[in-house]
Amino acid sequence: MNHFLRLELSRYVRVIPRFGATVACSTLMGLYFFTFVGRFDDSSDSAMLREPAAVITLALTVAFCVVVIYGTVVYQRFIVSDYIGNRRIQLYSYPGGRSPLFLAKNTAYALAIGGSAAVGFVLSTAVFLTFESFIPVSDAHVTARTWSATLTMVACITLLTLSAITIAGFIGVRRRSTVSSIVTAVILIVLFGNAVAMSLNAPPWVPWTATVGSMALALSLLAVQNLAIQQDEVL
Repeated sequence: MNHFLRLELSRYVRVIPRFGATVACSTLMGLYFFTFVGRFDDSSDSAMLREPAAVITLALTVAFCVVVIYGTVVYQRFIVSDYIGNRRIQLYSYPGGRSPLFLAKNTAYALAIGGSAAVGFVLSTAVFLTFESFIPVSDAHVTARTWSATLTMVACITLLTLSAITIAGFIGVRRRSTVSSIVTAVILIVLFGNAVAMSLNAPPWVPWTATVGSMALALSLLAVQNLAIQQDEVL
């Protein structure tokens, strides 16, 4: 398992910086887009965009959509493709077994992509809040509570991203189709994205409840797929 994990992690060396940069750029673009809309649009419909918490939540929702699609493509490349078609047959020759390799692949993915996403989200929101503290675009004030709420949302959105990608990947492996995983990712973007957006007017425990639920579902599906791989090896 440790050997497999080290080997799988080494495959993400080039992907990690690109993925992190995509996360940071998409988040920053969303942050400043909504900030400028709130700054220059005086209509009552844009009133909430003058609040940093609302801007950050909406920007993270937009970034979530981009990152889930990109992350699903990466998951297809490094995991799904190994369990469909001819590559699936070749894995039977692995001395350590296909099940430990499957777990190592998913662990490496979570560490590499999850860590990269977290860094991208944290850096982009930190840059935004720092500039808003000293050279503000909006009229809102950045407080310690704003920083705390932002870190909470970043943690939730990172875990939701991993959950959505894992569930989409499970469908792809299960149906042995890369198209299925992309379609599932789009559906999950709609469901999870709406959940994140609705958390604007919800108590703080709501996004955490959605996050824990999605993580539990993703881990359960991974366990189901791992068991199916073990049974397939026996047969």
